[in-house]
Formats: sequence, C-alpha cells, structure tokens
Amino acid sequence: MSTSSSARTPIGAQDHEHVRPACQACKRKKIKCDRSFPCRQCKRSSLQCVPSARKQRTTQASKRSKDPELWNRITKLEHFVETLTNEAALRDGSPGGEMGVEAEPSSVLSSTVSKYIGSPFWSSLTMEVQALRDALEEDELEEEVELAQPTPSNNGDNTILDASSLIICPPSAIYVMPGVLKELLPQMAAALYGIFIERIAPIFMVFHLPTLRAFLEMDANYLGLEACAIPNKALKATLWFAAISTLSEIESQTRFGESRQTLLQQYLRYVQVLLAQADLMITTNMATLQALVIYLVSLRMTDMSRRTWTMAGLAVRIARAMGLHMESPGHTPFEIEMRRRLWHQICFLDVLTAIDRGTEVMISTGTFDTPLPTNINDVEFDETSSMIGPPHTSGLTDMSFALLAYEATNVIQRFNTPEISSSSDTSQQRLELAQRFGRQVKDKYLQYCDMSIPFHRSISALGKSMSASMILRAIRPMQRHSYSVPPRVDSPYVLQIAVDSLRESERMYEDLEAERWRLLVWVQWHTLAVALAGLCSIRGTELAEIAWVYVERAYSRNPGYIADTRNGMLWRPIEKLYKKASEFRDAGHHGPHAESLLSADLSSTTSSGFPPPAKYPQIPFEAVSMDPIPTKPVDFNVANTVEGIMPPLLGDMSWLEWENYIDDFSVMNTIDVNNGEIQEL
Repeated sequence: MSTSSSARTPIGAQDHEHVRPACQACKRKKIKCDRSFPCRQCKRSSLQCVPSARKQRTTQASKRSKDPELWNRITKLEHFVETLTNEAALRDGSPGGEMGVEAEPSSVLSSTVSKYIGSPFWSSLTMEVQALRDALEEDELEEEVELAQPTPSNNGDNTILDASSLIICPPSAIYVMPGVLKELLPQMAAALYGIFIERIAPIFMVFHLPTLRAFLEMDANYLGLEACAIPNKALKATLWFAAISTLSEIESQTRFGESRQTLLQQYLRYVQVLLAQADLMITTNMATLQALVIYLVSLRMTDMSRRTWTMAGLAVRIARAMGLHMESPGHTPFEIEMRRRLWHQICFLDVLTAIDRGTEVMISTGTFDTPLPTNINDVEFDETSSMIGPPHTSGLTDMSFALLAYEATNVIQRFNTPEISSSSDTSQQRLELAQRFGRQVKDKYLQYCDMSIPFHRSISALGKSMSASMILRAIRPMQRHSYSVPPRVDSPYVLQIAVDSLRESERMYEDLEAERWRLLVWVQWHTLAVALAGLCSIRGTELAEIAWVYVERAYSRNPGYIADTRNGMLWRPIEKLYKKASEFRDAGHHGPHAESLLSADLSSTTSSGFPPPAKYPQIPFEAVSMDPIPTKPVDFNVANTVEGIMPPLLGDMSWLEWENYIDDFSVMNTIDVNNGEIQEL
C-alpha cells in the first residue's frame, strides 16, 4: 500500500500495524488524542475529527535532530516548576516557637505559593508542559514530527484572584499545585486547636466538643465523613485561622515566631482554597457550613470591611437550603441538637454583623421554628444518645454563654420587626421586653457566675453590658421608619445606662485574663453615640464627668475596630458628635476632676458592680435601680417632673442630638465616595 493511499484511508477503517497519528484538532489544541476515529476529544467537543496524514520519512532526518533540544526544554520547564514550588514552601515553613519545634518544608501555605493558587498561570503552564510531552511521545511512536503554529491561550487575563474571590469559585476553577496544601506539624496543629477550644468554642458553640476533639486529635470520622474528606479538611483549616485571629501580636511572635499578619495571610488563603474545593456555594454538608460560620466569625475580627456582613447572607441561604430553620424528621437526637446549635449560631452571626454596620437583621421573628439548643454539658451526650437532656435549670453549663447570646438575638430580631407587622411590638412593649431580658439574664446566668473564673467574669461583664445596651436600643433605635416613629424619651437615666454599658465593656479591658475573649463580641459604637448625644446637653455633674472618662476610653480605642474603621459610615458621625459634645463641655464650668471621680466610682460600687443611688443627689435615683438589670420597670420620664431640674439640662436636647446623629448616619450610607475618600459632613 502506498503512502498516498494510506493517507486517504480513514483512520479506524481497519487496524494498522503502526500507531495511528493524532487527529488534526488534537494536534492543533495540543491535547492528547486517543487515536481512535472519531476520537473521544472531538466527540466531547462536537468537532469533526479529521485524521492526520503521515509525512514522508525523507523529511525526518533534519527534524529528528531537534528532539534532544525539545527534551532539554521540557526537562527545564519541569525543573523550574518543581524548584519554584519547593522554594515557596521552604520560604515560610511551620513556625515552632514556644513548643520548640523547628519548621519543616511545606508545613504551612507560604505567601509565595498562595499568590498562584487559583491563578490561570499554573493551570496553563501545566497544560503546556503536558502537551509538549504528549507531542514528543507521539513523535517517537510515529517517527515523525509535525510542526504546529502556537495558539494564544484562551485565558488572556492572568490576574491573580484576590483573597475574597476564591471562596465563591467552583472546585474546578481552582488548580492547586501538588504538595502545596499540607497538614500542619502535629505540635503546631495541637497548639492551634487548644487555642480555638479555649477561646472561641465556648462563645460560638456550633460543635460537640468531645466529637470535635476525637476528630482533631485522633483523626476519627466527623459527621459521617472520614477525617481526610474535603469538608473536614476545610474545617481543620478554619479552626487554625480562627485560633490565629484571637492572638495578639506579642503572643503570635512569642508562640509561633511569626507576626500575626503573616500567619493570618497564610491561613486565610488556605481556608478559602479548601472551602472552594468543598463546593461551598451549593453544599449541604454540616461540616462545611460549620467551617463557613467559624470563618466568618474569625474574619469579623480581622477584616473591618463589609465582607463578613455580605457573606453572612450566604450562610443564611445555605442554612435554609439545608432546612436548619425548621425541625424535620429523620434525624438522630445528636443531629437535631447540632442542627439547632448551628442555626441559632447563624442567627447570632446575623445580629452581630447587623450591629457592626447599623443595619437590620436578615432573619426576623416568625420565619423559623427551630427551638433553642438544650442547656446541657457536652459530656452528657454523644452521637449514640437516644435522647438529649434533661436540660439544666440552674447553674452554668457549656451552653450558658451561647444561650445568653441566642436569647439576646431573639430580642434584637423582635426589635427589627416593623410596627405595621401583626407580630410586632410597640415602643413601650420593646422597652418592657428589654427590661425583662435584663432580669432573665440576671436570674438565669449572672447569679451563678464564679468571679474567680476568668470566663465567668467575662460572662458577667458581657451580660450586664448586653442588658444595658438592649434598653438603649429600645429607646434609641438605629433604624428610622416612616411608619414607626418611637416616642421621644429624654432623661439623664439614658446617659446613666449608657455609662453602665460602657463601664461593663471596659471591664473586659481591665481584666487581663479576659483579653482572649474581648475581640469576639461587638464594638460599643451605639452606646458611645448615645452617651455623646447625652453629653451634648449635660455637663458639670458627677454623672457627666464619669461619663466622659468612659467615653474618652471608648473613643480612643474603637476607630480601628469599628466597621470600615475611622473613615467609615459609623465613625464619621460619631466624630462629629464628639466634637459637639466636647465644645459643649468646654464652654461650661468643669466639675470635679474626672479621674478622681472615676476612682470613687470604682471604689464605691455595690456588690452588683454599680454605684449606689446616692452618687447623684440632684436626681431622685432611688426611683430606679442603677443596675442595668433593673428589678422593676424604669420610668425614663420621671426626671421631667422633678422640682429644681433646669429645663436646659433635660428638655429634649439629648433626643434631638440623637436624631441628628441618625441623619448623619443616613447621609453616610448614601454619600458619594470620591477617590476612596468620604466627603466631609
């Protein structure tokens, strides 16, 4: 059979002694052809499979001489990729620090390698290398080389994805170099797990700790999946990132020999790659959703942009898709308890992110029927339990702080229900609801706190601060609706409660042993704004002087932690209010020295931690307890009837200043941003 006739014979019409050449389409695209007719690649792409013709051997001598050079090039390419990967992995290593463990290559995800994860560069380079090798192997079999014109890459944009875009990518869109994502050294992993269980797990109870420990420490199956499953690997990485987010700079350097920012960047990319590989956007896996919630909780402490606020909506949608918002049959008691914990934690996250930015919550009252988790210790049940309970009715359990937070979440959800709704509360009912919440907090949780235990002291401070803040949110609402105008409540009691809330928040900073939990809650910007609004009309009293001490501390500390930091929509109106209150204070006669009053304030507190009523003789404070958790309803208008109180001191100046603040805040939500800078108000 002649060469020309052979070229015209369809490939696949009969078997040949020699290997068939690749089709023209596969050669043009530089992909491996299976040499059938039509080939699999053409079938998949719906292309016409055109067989290639063999070239005459007379042309081979000159071209075969180029084979060594081509092999040399492919070897260099492979060596380049391998060297770059190894250098990147060796660059950072896994810090040993306090545990005396030396870093090993590729023990953490280095910043160099992380630049290229998800980048089209790596996938394109790998495809080119494979295409070159396939072409060479094909030439050896066919004993011929067919030159092809290079085609431009389909991916013209090689821009590296930023940290926020990886998490929403489908798994197929991210290529990870082999060997880059590796497990931590056991000592490093154990240290980070310990930090997580000590600092984050007691506040954000989405796990059953004995089950989690078995998974982390013994590689036991977790929620029905093997420890090496992608969702569980994503969960592990999330716990590493969460633990690092709670570290101070000094602690990070001391324990792990790296700056906090460096570690955060390394593990942030690690988490996002694994969450993307777990197909987060369409997941129905509990471990993946747990990882997302802990990731958002941690990101909230490290990223002051609206990223966490935006992505909280993703968690809500996934939870609803999984049916966590309602009780459904077909689950074991253990699964039911875990679903309840996860759902209410997402509700808490929704409230936290809404408070962070002064917005309304996404999950409102009446849109779910999932009961609260059981008030029980984790050691009292496991995956084989036939029932969960009975719940504890007194004392503190592993779930105490979480249940306290979930009850506060329920109150905030009710506050955000418009009054035109059939399930809404009136302004007076909201105030009574806030006061009732404070009494429940005291009766169910705070009275059992052992003040010798750091975490109990934190529960006490946060519980009292929550109670005071809840009253402020009832009488100084953040949202303004044309169909729901709250009554004007104006009284020095408003300023007093704001001071109570700021005082309890300050205890978290005065208590060095409570430092590990202080960043996990919220910035008291609302309370600070209420206090400043009150200080625009009250001066020269002991209450005003003490209020200024706590206001100054909160004002100097919060700009770096508030949403969008100093130039954001929340802080700029607060700065304006602070200037106005300062001018009002400086224009009048100063009272006693603030620091001496503060010392008296702290030294003469009652057993509940609050100043006795006699501190403020010009106002009948015996009419109401100064504890932010009052034992009876508070009449915030009582001072208006007190003889001897000057109208300029009370009046409705505080309320007017609050309305002005809300106006400024509303403007900041719609103001134009020019060159990244917000215009002056």
